[in-house]
Amino acid sequence: MSDSLTEHHGNDSSHETVSDLVMDQRAALQLLIKQRIGLISRRWTARAARLFKTYGYTSAQRAPLHLLKNAPAGLTQAELAGGLQLSEPTLSRRVARLLADGLVSKHRLQGDGRANLIKLEPAGHQALERSETTAARDRDLLFQGLTDEDLGVTLRVLDTLADRMAGPIETASEGGHTPCPSDGASA
Repeated sequence: MSDSLTEHHGNDSSHETVSDLVMDQRAALQLLIKQRIGLISRRWTARAARLFKTYGYTSAQRAPLHLLKNAPAGLTQAELAGGLQLSEPTLSRRVARLLADGLVSKHRLQGDGRANLIKLEPAGHQALERSETTAARDRDLLFQGLTDEDLGVTLRVLDTLADRMAGPIETASEGGHTPCPSDGASA
């Protein structure tokens, strides 16, 4: 059996191999996955904003509390920014709001007067615990009907993509990929 398919369109005949069709199908699936990840990310962020609005803060303001919960001695602003993959100015705005709400405290780091140590305060622990109960119920609802195997495969795929995205971008000469003009916008 040949892996070549022939399509006849009037006087024009073109040959498309099964491997070409498989590659087109793979490219289509890759594009759909990329689009779905973006869509789910935006929807998850919007859902979290609605979910945590009753607590008076956003999911973005909750993220530093999660990191600080696992660092009882506190973290410097640079460590916190790195852990959240945020710029320090963006983090500073979030920390300022958390400070104003009494959820965290800021202290000069001993031995380095230029660095600030951010610590989770008891009010921050309480706020995080209350909101985490709500978040856990919502995750249970969203993941209902999915098996542990489904979740494991999904996590493995997402981790692989995240690791690869953190690495260098291959050029056409390195990876055999010739970037098209829209690669930057739709990658």
